[in-house]
Amino acid sequence: MPLHSQIKLELETQLKDGRWKAGDLFPTDKQLMEQYNVSSTTVRRAIYELVKDGWLVRRSGKGTFVRKDMVEDLNRLTGFFEEMEAKGIKASAQVLKTEIITIDDDLLQEMPLLAEFKTSKVYLIRKIQKANGEHITFNNNFWPVEIGLEIVKYDLTQKGIYDIVQNELGIIVENAYQTISAAEATEEEAKALEIKENSPVLVMERIAYSRGKIIEVSFNSYRPDSYRYRVALNRESDKNNGGIFIKSY
Repeated sequence: MPLHSQIKLELETQLKDGRWKAGDLFPTDKQLMEQYNVSSTTVRRAIYELVKDGWLVRRSGKGTFVRKDMVEDLNRLTGFFEEMEAKGIKASAQVLKTEIITIDDDLLQEMPLLAEFKTSKVYLIRKIQKANGEHITFNNNFWPVEIGLEIVKYDLTQKGIYDIVQNELGIIVENAYQTISAAEATEEEAKALEIKENSPVLVMERIAYSRGKIIEVSFNSYRPDSYRYRVALNRESDKNNGGIFIKSY
C-alpha cells in the first residue's frame, strides 16, 4: 500500500475514534510531515483523500478543519445507520409516531408518491435521526401494513430500518429511485431538526423495491449544514449514435 494511503487510513481511524471533533483545526501539513517523517507531497495526497472522502475541508488562509457535515454517496443504497457506522459516527433515532394511516386525497396532494402503493392503507414510521446526538434528518417512512407492523417490534432508536428489514425480516431492499430538492422547513420540520422555520432543508423522496414490488416510500428532510450528497458521474460514448451522455449512479 502506498505511503500516503497508509497515513490516510491512520488519520481516518483517529477521526473515527473522535480524536478531533467536528469543526476542530486539523494538524498542519508541516506538523504531519514531522510526525510521519515524510515529504510534503505524501502528506498532501493523504489530506486530499480525506477531503475527497468528506472528513476534512481546506479553508484558504485558515487551515484544514474537520468537517461538520456528513457526506452520503448516491451510488449506493444504504440507510442512515449504515452510513454513520461506516464513518465511525454514533447513530440513534427518536420515534415520533407509528401508525396505520389511510391514503386519502389530502395526503396524496401533500405526498403524491404514495399513490405508487396502489392501496388505501400504509404503515407510517415518523422519526428524527441523529448523529452523535445532533438532529440530522426528519423522516416519514411508509411501508406496507404487514411489514410496518413487524418493523416496530424492534428497537428503532438504536437500529436502522433497512437493517431490521433485511436481517430480521429477511426482506432485501434491492434498488430504489430517489429525488433530491431544496425547500423551506415547515414548522414541524424546523422543530424536529432544531432550526428556524422557513430555513432551507434538503428534501429526499425515495421509492424502494424488493423483488420488483414497492415496499417503501419515504420523505426525508435533512439539515443542509450537516449533510451533503455526492454523485459519481461517468462520461460515456453512446455506440448507437456516437453521442455523449452523462450517466448518474
